[in-house]
Amino acid sequence: MTRMIRSSPARDFAKSERGTSAIEFAITAPVLLIGLIIVTDVGLAVSDRMRLDQAARAGAEFAMNSVDDDDTIEDMVKASATGAYGDDLDDVDSSKIPDVDAEMFCECPDAPGAAASCTTLCTGDVVPSAFWRIEASKNYNGVFIPSFPIETQITVQTR
Repeated sequence: MTRMIRSSPARDFAKSERGTSAIEFAITAPVLLIGLIIVTDVGLAVSDRMRLDQAARAGAEFAMNSVDDDDTIEDMVKASATGAYGDDLDDVDSSKIPDVDAEMFCECPDAPGAAASCTTLCTGDVVPSAFWRIEASKNYNGVFIPSFPIETQITVQTR
């Protein structure tokens, strides 16, 4: 004789597999969303660094055109980084304006790495080589990534 087993709603609920996908999604979705935001944040930081590198290269190209004023080169780097120049920089968010330092220095060909005067001749009446070093830096403020400095430097020979 067969005995009837009555099923209770609690027993049916415990055996049911309906809704497991929704529970798994509810657990993994926030983790995936946070990961997506962090990857986007890192991508924006890399983009800022590339933009700063491009601005420093623009300043180096400007220096190669016989510009001897460090303030003008620094202004050109800031203009390249922000798209604004001179008085228009007042309209730009100050966190987007990089700190720029342009410095000219000279070296004699027979003593690379040693500073030399740009106005006197080197040994053998050789004109010293002139270089511009352009350094730019700014802070990156991320959504999840803590604030950190982005820096770049380029050195170009002009003579």
